[in-house]
Amino acid sequence: MPSHTETSDEQSLMSKPLAWGTRLVVRYPIVVLLVAFLVAGSCVFYATNHLGFKTSRLDLINKHSSFNRLWREYLDQFSADDDVVVIIEGPSREEIVPALEDLYTQLSAENQSFYAVLHERGLSKVREKGLHFLPEADLSKIDQQLHRMWPLMQGQWDSISVAQMAYDLNQQLLFASRQPEAPQAQMMAENARQQLDKLASNLLAAMGQGEAQGSMLVPPNDSLSAMSQIDSDYFLANEGQLGLILLRLVKNQSELAQGKEAIAELRSILDRFQKKYPRLKFGLTGLPVMENDEMERSQVDMTQASVISLVGVAFLFMASFGGLRHPLLAVVALLIGIAMSVGFATLFVGHLNILSVSFGVILIGLGIDFGVHYVARYLKEAEDKKTGEALVQTARDIGPGIVTGGLTTAVAFFTASLTDFTGVAELGIIAGGGLLVCLLASMTVLPASIHLADRHRSRFQLPKPLHLDWWVLPLLKTPKMTLLVSLIGIALIAVGVPKLRYDHNLLNLQPKGLESVQWEEKLLSDTDRSVWFALSIAEDRETLLERKKEFEALPTVNRVEEIASLMPDSSPQKLEIIGDLNHRLQQIPENVPNISVPQAAHLGQVLADSQRLLSPDEPSSQHTYRRIAQIRELLRGMPEPKYRAIISQFQQRNAGELLQWLHSLAAISNPDPPTASDLPEALVTRFVGKNNQLLLRIYPNASIWDMDALEGFVRQVESVDPKVTGQPLQTFHASRQMQLSYIHAAIYSLIAVMIILLIDFRSLTHTLLALTPVAFGMLMLFGIQGFADIPLNPANMIVLPLILGIGIDDGVHVVHDFRRQGKGYLLGASTATGVIITSLTTMIGFGALMLAEHRGLASLGRVLTIGVACCLFTSLVVLPCLLKLVTYFRKPLPEVDDEPVKPRERPRGRMLSSIPDEPKSNPLKDSPREVPQTKEARDETFHGR
Repeated sequence: MPSHTETSDEQSLMSKPLAWGTRLVVRYPIVVLLVAFLVAGSCVFYATNHLGFKTSRLDLINKHSSFNRLWREYLDQFSADDDVVVIIEGPSREEIVPALEDLYTQLSAENQSFYAVLHERGLSKVREKGLHFLPEADLSKIDQQLHRMWPLMQGQWDSISVAQMAYDLNQQLLFASRQPEAPQAQMMAENARQQLDKLASNLLAAMGQGEAQGSMLVPPNDSLSAMSQIDSDYFLANEGQLGLILLRLVKNQSELAQGKEAIAELRSILDRFQKKYPRLKFGLTGLPVMENDEMERSQVDMTQASVISLVGVAFLFMASFGGLRHPLLAVVALLIGIAMSVGFATLFVGHLNILSVSFGVILIGLGIDFGVHYVARYLKEAEDKKTGEALVQTARDIGPGIVTGGLTTAVAFFTASLTDFTGVAELGIIAGGGLLVCLLASMTVLPASIHLADRHRSRFQLPKPLHLDWWVLPLLKTPKMTLLVSLIGIALIAVGVPKLRYDHNLLNLQPKGLESVQWEEKLLSDTDRSVWFALSIAEDRETLLERKKEFEALPTVNRVEEIASLMPDSSPQKLEIIGDLNHRLQQIPENVPNISVPQAAHLGQVLADSQRLLSPDEPSSQHTYRRIAQIRELLRGMPEPKYRAIISQFQQRNAGELLQWLHSLAAISNPDPPTASDLPEALVTRFVGKNNQLLLRIYPNASIWDMDALEGFVRQVESVDPKVTGQPLQTFHASRQMQLSYIHAAIYSLIAVMIILLIDFRSLTHTLLALTPVAFGMLMLFGIQGFADIPLNPANMIVLPLILGIGIDDGVHVVHDFRRQGKGYLLGASTATGVIITSLTTMIGFGALMLAEHRGLASLGRVLTIGVACCLFTSLVVLPCLLKLVTYFRKPLPEVDDEPVKPRERPRGRMLSSIPDEPKSNPLKDSPREVPQTKEARDETFHGR
């Protein structure tokens, strides 16, 4: 049968330096530990006083990126925080508005927690200046209308009696009949006929015959009618069943999650109002709230996962290494490394962001691997060596693999610093440097602490690690068949790779059942509002209004908000007309005066004149002619009291409509032009910048949490204004930049890793073989994700470097194990144990996140667990089979004398494998008590072969 050896045939460039360094550590272990603790303590002290935290997502993006530069310019001008949205849901407007006013009053009073509170547009002051919003042509028309009402403005209200109105229209018809060829006369005649027809219809309606056609005296003017309706407008939606309040949070700069205290206070207020208005529902959403809720939920999930993983990893360590002493020593070395890495982060970066703050998790997941491999090999060597010798041999044998794996993983992170995404770049620097520091601690602090702990212990008292490779060895007995089946399985799984997708929807990362997310989804489904909108900055009003028209014409745009149209530029001519109108309108009475009722005979005579001026044969006059004839017929038989009552009511109603119109006109005729001071300050701060720049908010007509809809919206608004900015554009471009950064980092790291491996192995074949586990492992991971519909997203993308590092590390250790052995390669027990334990600790540690309610963390746990499992399979099954086949073409190495010997009797209570080797010249060679003389034979004995 093939021999299973773990010899030191490999001549690594690092073997001798590592062995020499370990001898030095073993000689002065206390000095090494004192220096390590002193350096670690100094690093923690330095970090405590100098390490900063950047909690804004803005800090993750390269400040020199064009899209981020535009966003910063917007922040400089508007000092804008994102709005928090308070939602009141109820059955009707009548119930919501009082609660809206009440809550607004309460929130406005809490100025230590909230500012820029807004629940309505508040346009009452702007309404007083409504005439400034009309075109000059419309103002001239109103001026002419008032000129025609000159007698009425002088108090002569009898000028609008029914007989006088009919008489005035007759005069217009008579004048037009004398100039039939003049175009102006024809227009006058047509207008007079229409007015006469309306007068006849309304008079018949007053007599109970037919329906009225609208006011006779109020001039039609759509623009004026719209401006007269300007008033305070509550933020209501869904036909008045949703009321909204917008506000911004006063942030405590000392908080890691800024706005947390204000959000807690806001929720407390809403709870009180919920009890006060039990028929209504009060909700809270907006980006600051969703981010705060996400962070709080993720902290709870992380704490829960940490407890579960800690218990699981502790049991795994105890079971694998037969106790806690050596695992705890590895953990101590790791903690010292992490403490020093905090100092490294402070010195070379100076701060942590919301992405790089996870570097501790990364170092725990990858840094503990160094100690696990070291301890696994040490316990193997300590079976037949003293502690010092075993540590030196461990450094010589497994040290190169640990150092190479650590260097390749660190370099993989360092290459991320070459990318444009600041969050990824800073994480790469901190994690890469931290791994190097942890590697140094594992190669110095760990052997020093092991030596102190074990130097006075007999090797028979040392624990014996479990041989976790029992499931691998049967597969490696038939390497060709195992490799064939494995490659076929990998190929079948890889079919799912084209199904893999990237999910940009940030709502899909939020915790399940999160209230703020549910309210945001309700806003999207029940209203045309969203907490996301694009922003366009204009230097002047004309540019803004022109741009607004272009935005509104885009198919992806729902609506555009601005307040520049509420501050029109009034020319001197407009100001003069408005001033004159305001002066004349001050003379109108408060109430309608009594208008004299004409005699019935007089009215009949005037209407008879109207009939004579109308031709019964003309189609345009036939209806009017018949209506007047009908009125005259009714007047002849109508009693005087009834007549006077009908005509008086008719005249007073017409006068009332006219007076109401005049008062409406007077109410919007303030001659002072509108300014920003006429608007609520909370509204102005959202739309007017420090340098009087004007802002447009462009809302999409689809949910831009969906990437396709977001991309269409971004492309279209950028076609109108290339400098447009806002949260949607930040998210779109930052997501793309982050994706490209990961791709670029992967390319850079692959190049750097190959260079390191080539230097270490001095063989292109062995370098490519070491990369096999991560290549096949990532292929399997993406295939499984495609089949299981587990998309990549901004949350789980962060663990891809971890999977890459673990896969490379596993491959490096297996190839080093292969190079150490002679002909007839069989996976070493300590190597297999180390790879299995490091993989299982990572899977247990991160696998606990799959229980998280935060869907982003849950997806992170799933992807990492699947990825590490795939790399474990490819490292211990696929790669050893490939290496087994490579041995067929490998140049034979000098063979160790394998002459069978008879074992000699061993002392009671001592293991057979613990007896030291004896030279072949031993005169007791043929004695029945002799033991096997080769390490190979001892290994076979240890494995029970």
